[in-house]
Amino acid sequence: MPNNKKLKLSKIKAVDKAHPYSRKAVQMRRAINREEKLGKQKSASENKKTRIAERVLWFKYALPEDTPAATNEVVHEIIQQYIQRNDDEIQQVQSKWRKNQPKPARLDLLLLLKQKDMDEYRDGMEIPLLTDAKNVTALRHWDGDYNALPAIKMTTVCKVAEKSAPASQAPTAPKTIESITGMEVDQ
Repeated sequence: MPNNKKLKLSKIKAVDKAHPYSRKAVQMRRAINREEKLGKQKSASENKKTRIAERVLWFKYALPEDTPAATNEVVHEIIQQYIQRNDDEIQQVQSKWRKNQPKPARLDLLLLLKQKDMDEYRDGMEIPLLTDAKNVTALRHWDGDYNALPAIKMTTVCKVAEKSAPASQAPTAPKTIESITGMEVDQ
């Protein structure tokens, strides 16, 4: 199949004279759909860049100035601060909200943002690598430019799972296939 499709609406001649069911109309629809798809992809990419840059900027100012590199415990504390960054505003909006009125949209937005951050932290949150001294120096010298963002190493940090069973209990023996499936297995 030849690859001579008209990709832009400006390349199609006599746009105003096209019959609705003609090949030219199909070309026009294809070009319009392509432009819309590329526009959506571009805006989604820009939104993702903006969110990452805002997060990196927040972590830049959240890291104490006197520490050359953070420990893992400090990193988890800073992430908890990041998740709780809107708690004051949530409390303020909740105090103004009367029970007889509908819930404010701002409150829903803030609660959704906090829940999204908590879920992302549980599954793996992408943050700047704060345990490396060279990366912390690069982060402190970063001025917020999108193009300089790849110079900062990023890492994914997950929430540390809390132990649900007390340490005094002995670990249980692993289950065998026979006990799980109820079928006999030949050795």
